Amino acid sequence: MDILRIFKTAAVGLMAVSVLCISSCSEVPEVVEVQDFGLFPDTGADATGPVREALEYCREHNSGKLVFAPGRYDFYPDKTFEKYMFVSNHNDGLKSIAFLIEDMKDFEISAHGAEFVFHGYVSPFVIAESENIGLEGFSIDFSRTFQSEGTIVSAGNGILEVTFPEEYPFRIENRRLKFYDPEFKTEYPFGNLLEFDAVRREPAYMVRDYYIGNNLDAELIGDRTVRLKIPEIRGTKGNVMIFAPNHRHVPNIIAHNSENLRFSDITMYNSGGMGLIAQKCRDVTVERMTVTPQDGRMVSCTADATHFSNCAGNILIKDCLFENQMDDATNVHGIYMRIEEIASENTMYVRLVHHEQLGMEIFSDGDEIEFVDEMTMSTLAHGTIKSVKRLNKDITRIVFEENIPETVEVNDVIGATEFPEVELLNTICRNNRARGVLLGSRAGITVDNCFFHIGGSAIMTGGDSRYWFEQGGVTDLTVRNCTFSSCKFGGWGPAVISIDAGSSPEPETAPRFNRNVVIENNTFITTAPELLYAVSVDGLEFKGNTVTRSEDYPYVQSGKEPFVTERSENIHIEPLN
Repeated sequence: MDILRIFKTAAVGLMAVSVLCISSCSEVPEVVEVQDFGLFPDTGADATGPVREALEYCREHNSGKLVFAPGRYDFYPDKTFEKYMFVSNHNDGLKSIAFLIEDMKDFEISAHGAEFVFHGYVSPFVIAESENIGLEGFSIDFSRTFQSEGTIVSAGNGILEVTFPEEYPFRIENRRLKFYDPEFKTEYPFGNLLEFDAVRREPAYMVRDYYIGNNLDAELIGDRTVRLKIPEIRGTKGNVMIFAPNHRHVPNIIAHNSENLRFSDITMYNSGGMGLIAQKCRDVTVERMTVTPQDGRMVSCTADATHFSNCAGNILIKDCLFENQMDDATNVHGIYMRIEEIASENTMYVRLVHHEQLGMEIFSDGDEIEFVDEMTMSTLAHGTIKSVKRLNKDITRIVFEENIPETVEVNDVIGATEFPEVELLNTICRNNRARGVLLGSRAGITVDNCFFHIGGSAIMTGGDSRYWFEQGGVTDLTVRNCTFSSCKFGGWGPAVISIDAGSSPEPETAPRFNRNVVIENNTFITTAPELLYAVSVDGLEFKGNTVTRSEDYPYVQSGKEPFVTERSENIHIEPLN
């Protein structure tokens, strides 16, 4: 009997251990390998279908990770997901999506050494309505870039002659130059031209944008050489002319209404818009991201490398390289909506104005908002939203908990009052068109140990209610231990660091638009005297900085002062050495 009891006790114990093991094992998220769905690298086969099946499986089974082996994977449009999307600062439309991560939680894609190559107008990644998502280890490129690049044969007297390599197929129809992709017979229309220095591999010195559309009188004068008629065209023989796309249809990664996102060890060689665009997201980390063109090209992303619209929580950008994109390294801002009608004492109709913001859902029930004067950008009052209903992609109806203040008028704007804390650390921004970083947040911004070599302003802040309707203003901005190397060699922006405000002066009694700015222990290697332009700032310190002249570019004796401050107070600027 004693022996029998011992065996029974042991059996019960083993059963308990087994149950415990099964329970604990079931809590470990499943790791899925894409090869289990018949997808292997370097075959040239269409990866889209197997990836779609793998993602659908991961979503259904709450898998924790999808793994890719190193090698090349090609993605074609036939089996993509489809989703109509409104994307901040992009063209809205029906997107063909290779990787759709929607309504998922605690999931990551690990693809160290994988090369993802997309064919046609395929949007690589969309993350929507998801939480705790990670992407890591892969590169993104397109079989046919969205920009076209040609070597300048001659320029002047209203004529531009350009030779295009074979990787940029083109034809001339009815004396119109058209770029296309012979694989899909898809056109790649252009909207503006920009000259790049072939040796420095950056926008040419003091270059200008030519916004000419693609309706140019064109003539084929050689095997791959085209003559274009462009008034006032300038260019240097041997440099490269970029024919940039007239659209922003295909950003590489779209993150929408999601939180706790991590992007690490990702390389982007091209895009049909921005590299990464996060909108209405919370807590985003970008580490060791590289935006750079493939060998032989001048341009990487055809717009910003990264962009954050109406985000909250923390934005961390660390140890990144952003170069040769056609717009900023990053842009952080909110969006203003314009008041169209005050329908009752607590109800108004508001409009999204800029065409690249239409359809954005900015506000939610219970949000606190600010009412802002359209001219001065001064905050008039605050309110709490009781209910919000988007009527269409243009107009939204908002009901407030309280009455609308009498100082608020039609054509004023409203914006959110929750802002992200931003950190830009140990990051290189260089060789791109326009500015370095555009920063708009009132929750604190730190730019530390970064390198800037930018054709325009390296750091710019602001906001406007006339064109982009981007909500800005900074509070507690610190810029330290950075190197600003030969910035403004292209002329975009009033100074190396530009802190701006509304188009009209705010009332004397109103708080300044920007507050508490510290610029310390930086190195400025200058091509012109303009170091700092500051408008509507309360509290600014410029201290411990070193200034020398650039030896790489002519020094422009503009006659302007190093420091310009307007409508500002509590300013302390140490004398220059």
